[in-house]
Amino acid sequence: MGADMTRAVVSPNDGRAFAHWRPDAPAHAERLLQHLAPRRRALAGDCQLRREILEGCIKGLQSARSELVALVVREVGKKPGEADAEIDYAISFLDHCLVLLDNIEFEQTIAPGRLVTDVGLGGAFLICPFNDPVAGLTRKIAPAIAAGCPVIVKPSSLAMLCARAMFRAFRQAGVGSEVQLLATGDPELAGRVLRHDEIDMVSFTGSTAVGRELAAACAAGGKKSVTELGGNCPFSVFSDADVDRAVRDLLDRKLKAAGQACSSVNRVFVEEEIYAAFRERLLECVSAVTAGPSDLGADLGPVRTRKAADELVDVVIRVREDGERLLTAEPHKVGDDSPFLFPLTVVESDRDSFFDRYETFGPLLSIRPFSRREDLLARLSCERHALAAYFYTGAPDAIQPHLGEMRFGSIGINSTAIQGAEVPTGGFRDAGIGREGGIWGMREFLTTVNCRLGA
Repeated sequence: MGADMTRAVVSPNDGRAFAHWRPDAPAHAERLLQHLAPRRRALAGDCQLRREILEGCIKGLQSARSELVALVVREVGKKPGEADAEIDYAISFLDHCLVLLDNIEFEQTIAPGRLVTDVGLGGAFLICPFNDPVAGLTRKIAPAIAAGCPVIVKPSSLAMLCARAMFRAFRQAGVGSEVQLLATGDPELAGRVLRHDEIDMVSFTGSTAVGRELAAACAAGGKKSVTELGGNCPFSVFSDADVDRAVRDLLDRKLKAAGQACSSVNRVFVEEEIYAAFRERLLECVSAVTAGPSDLGADLGPVRTRKAADELVDVVIRVREDGERLLTAEPHKVGDDSPFLFPLTVVESDRDSFFDRYETFGPLLSIRPFSRREDLLARLSCERHALAAYFYTGAPDAIQPHLGEMRFGSIGINSTAIQGAEVPTGGFRDAGIGREGGIWGMREFLTTVNCRLGA
């Protein structure tokens, strides 16, 4: 689609277009790239300028809070409470990087005449997903600016109105060309930006397939890439666990953003001694979940697109053909001018399941029993999409010695609250390379200059 053609914005809450946006032309992208070198030089060594930019971003988000919350609900389909909480989450990344700037020593004297300085890598291209349309941007912007890297942000086409409102608020708060927005859904134009000499690193959140292509392109151009590529996250319940708490936390995590999160739960493994009780309690709670437009008070809002909802129906058909058992009502494809709803659906899987190879990016869940903890832990240690894992047990001390061998980027024991601005998130293997959050996320945008001072 050319830059002269507008893109319709369809709300998942009713399946209807309510706005349009116009993609940026290649000439606009070139102008954005021309700003990178002078802004990189301005940011280098100027921590006060970095603070002012972060503070301006915070001021902008605070001033535009009501508008952004309404857009997150209408454009992306999050529930109002989730949308409001996302603004706080977005600000927390900016706040934390301000704290880091006040505490990091960018210059260190290693020995007499030996000075090592941490410096920004250079221009950064930030490619963001739709499911956190505000916080997904500040999670990348904040550490880049704190490190001294000017950025070009490419949001998802499915969250462009949120991004544009966010950047308008930034400009009104005085944030300059150190933070720039590229509105495009054109992979070719994004590739041209990525390959430009002034882009020194790329941070990407998205699918494994696209992430691999991007990482290969970065490697070919001598650029650094940081990628979060999704996760097929397991939720393991041991026989000594509090079943009610495990079910409550499982559903709370799964219902957020209609299951459209890389760290959402996809597979549940339950020790066979309590499997029947867990299954009964889970299905009882699932039967009480209401699904509907996110702005009308339902427990479960819509998925972002009609295609996503219909593909989840296809997955259920596929696994039933493979002999797995549907434990909840039969889902159906979305009708015309209808919300993009997919009900919370539970499938009972066998030992080898389609769900072990497929990330259910939505409110679709598989459960199965296991008999030996040793076998389960060995199985999980071989995961390819090793982003996050959750364990529920009455004896958490017995799990902790196995954390290193698990090789998941984040592990929750009797909790699914694994994320936060001050902690690292990311994965192993097909779940991506690098980390976001905390000092670890900021380090991804830094490198060093080693200076020897002669007599």
